Amino acid sequence: MSNPPATKACDIFTRGRSRSIKTAPPSPRSDSEDSNMANIADVLSELKSLRADFGTKLDNIDTRLIVVATSMAALESKTDDLENRARRKNLRLFGIREGAEGQQTLLNFVNNMLTRWLELIPDRALTLERVHRTLPSGKPNQHRAVRFLKFQEKEFVDHESRRRDITHDGGKISFAQDLSAETVRIRRGFYTVTKLFVDINAFRGFQHNPCKLRVLHNGKINLFTTPQEAEKFYKSIKQ
Repeated sequence: MSNPPATKACDIFTRGRSRSIKTAPPSPRSDSEDSNMANIADVLSELKSLRADFGTKLDNIDTRLIVVATSMAALESKTDDLENRARRKNLRLFGIREGAEGQQTLLNFVNNMLTRWLELIPDRALTLERVHRTLPSGKPNQHRAVRFLKFQEKEFVDHESRRRDITHDGGKISFAQDLSAETVRIRRGFYTVTKLFVDINAFRGFQHNPCKLRVLHNGKINLFTTPQEAEKFYKSIKQ
């Protein structure tokens, strides 16, 4: 009787060895692996703590920024008010061509011309502190800033100049209040709605600090902080 082929024995041996390998229990983790896992857990815990701490700090920063922004807004309002108060005796003069004063100083020229423009009697002569250009010579939108000695005289000129058409050398002369740049910016925002109230004879100028539109309706002055508020009111009274 012949012996079985050698390859059979090899196959059995191989299958037996593969089963022994598959069923072998997993080797335990080493101490270094356990230590690494513990370190990772600690790092994750620390990151979560830092994240919470960082979020709290961001909230504190936001709160402080809001406080700073509020303080800055109040400071800007006070500065704007102080600037407008410093300009209370000033008027801006438009329409004078460059060099119209000739050999005179601007102060003497404007002082003399005011008497003619407003047809004042000699006893009603005005007293000016100074007159100066607001921009370098030759720049567009050139006008003069006129400062009066007395606030009442400035108000008188402003009122009288609105009651008549003033010309000089064929050009129209006009006066306007001298205001801070911020106040001028706010007033420009009311330009469109102001024309609506002018058309119905309800516009009554502006109030300062903060700048508000003044409108007369049914014998009462109404104040508006934004153009949107004023426009809404206009629509309500026109319905």
